[in-house]
Amino acid sequence: MSDSRSRSDVGESAQSPRALAIAVLGDILSSKVRASILAWIAPRLDTRFSLTELSRELGAPISSLQHECYKLERLGLLQGRREGISRRYEAQLDHALTRPLIDLTIATLGLESVLRESLTDAATVELAVIVGPDATIDGERLMLVMIGGVDLAGLDRAHRRVSRVLGIEPEHLDLAYFRSDDWLAHGESGHPLLQRIAARPIQPIIGAWPTLPDRDDA
Repeated sequence: MSDSRSRSDVGESAQSPRALAIAVLGDILSSKVRASILAWIAPRLDTRFSLTELSRELGAPISSLQHECYKLERLGLLQGRREGISRRYEAQLDHALTRPLIDLTIATLGLESVLRESLTDAATVELAVIVGPDATIDGERLMLVMIGGVDLAGLDRAHRRVSRVLGIEPEHLDLAYFRSDDWLAHGESGHPLLQRIAARPIQPIIGAWPTLPDRDDA
């Protein structure tokens, strides 16, 4: 009778919330292919993709990617839907596990690396940084600053992707964009934006943010 009770306890334990959660965690973390998929998705949280497109990007067999995307869909982290002859997937950002998993992916890859990859489809970007808020001013928000040759669609895509990488709504991320010629036209004195945000923290994405020139009147 003791053995029977023990087996019953084990069966109940396997269905406990903790055991089920551990099973989900094991499904999420147990595959390098799945890790590659998550690393590709993290900078592109606004993107719907097919297995063919993903195979081309990652250089992995469609069969392997199909297996992993099916698991992520079963777990609720991806949503797949038929579009024409292909099935396209996108991240389910409202799922309770998606944001923590994306944050883990970003922490592993490095924020700067993920932000840089999020801008890869935004045309020619020579310089891009995230500027932190001024702690002395109420209501100041993060700002994405981009310099280069970017069209409106590219700016919208960059703004949307960067805000999602940061885990904030787009309306909480200001955007400042300058064409290269306009930025450089200010010469050694630097663009007025440099003065405005000189004391604010900078998170590099692409290129090196310029420093203000020394003004030693002595």
